[in-house]
Amino acid sequence: MLKYLRIYLTMVAMASMSFAAWAEDPDLEELLRNPLTANYKGYAEFKMANYAAARVIWEALAQRGNVEANFNLGILYEDGLGVPQNMQTAIAHYEKAATAGSSKAQYRLGLLYLVGAKLPKDDVKADKWFAAAAAQGDKDATAYLALRGGAMKTRRDQDFLRAETHH
Repeated sequence: MLKYLRIYLTMVAMASMSFAAWAEDPDLEELLRNPLTANYKGYAEFKMANYAAARVIWEALAQRGNVEANFNLGILYEDGLGVPQNMQTAIAHYEKAATAGSSKAQYRLGLLYLVGAKLPKDDVKADKWFAAAAAQGDKDATAYLALRGGAMKTRRDQDFLRAETHH
């Protein structure tokens, strides 16, 4: 999850110059004309703990089929940020994003099913989602599959597994 946070922070920093030109409350329809920029704006609102504003943007994007918006909504519902915590809704958003090809959503589902703290533990589903993310080049998902298959058992590997699954 941390590697995706770093990626988003970099993207937000790159997009911040264009955000400065916007009015404080941009027209949502205007914002949605550029889904990439709208997603950045939603993420900026998220980082400033303006979860309701982020949710409005991401819900509008998700209704238009934006995969990353569904993943981001999953985070809000999983953690109860600006909305009541609801794992069923979070999973619905993650699965919609994952089946549409979001490697972040696939990886997150793999973790949730592997750990079994917020969902019933399910190794088959965990492996399915890790394999889908790994097929798209996700290095952490590839590492999980190797760890789970017994191919990697160094202390570093065990520390990685513990750090990623300890919530």
